[in-house]
Amino acid sequence: MMVGNIRNFTKIDILRCFLRFAKSIGRQELAKELDLGEGTIRTILDILKSRKLLESTKKGHFLSKNGANIMDKIHYFISNLQIIDMKDVYPSYKKIGVIIKNIPNLKGVYKLRDIAVGNKADGAIILAFDDKLYAPEYEYEQDYKELEKYFDFKKNDVMVIAFSNELRHAETGALAIAIELSPFVKKFINKL
Repeated sequence: MMVGNIRNFTKIDILRCFLRFAKSIGRQELAKELDLGEGTIRTILDILKSRKLLESTKKGHFLSKNGANIMDKIHYFISNLQIIDMKDVYPSYKKIGVIIKNIPNLKGVYKLRDIAVGNKADGAIILAFDDKLYAPEYEYEQDYKELEKYFDFKKNDVMVIAFSNELRHAETGALAIAIELSPFVKKFINKL
């Protein structure tokens, strides 16, 4: 009896791949950026094509009309992921930031951090925005102005910075929290 290959990627990896199609990108570049093998990338691309999110030609893969529509909706709820270079916050870790838009009354921040850690991040910083960034559920004040160079904040935005020794795990942790806070993104990923 022959045993098939064990999947070495998650639904969040599929989302990570899909989000890369906001710009033109090749399979080898995808493999490098996502820190996944080319065979895994081929499988993920096949999944995205089977869901009618991507189309392909001899020149490569690109968003289908449906995929472009879904991408626009995802970006309505979350920002593009950004590598964050904050030297005074967890300086030895790689950090990825994302904004989840329009989340009033953020609660259970510790549960969100647990979600990031459960998805291989070493931790996460979760901030809310109301005229300025602040750490909800904490008394102390800190200046987060440095983050404004990466993002355009609006009232009720939640900023997530996940960190890890590996960029892939930081990104996965940040997206896991975004999925938890955004019903649209959660519904999208559950269909994958």
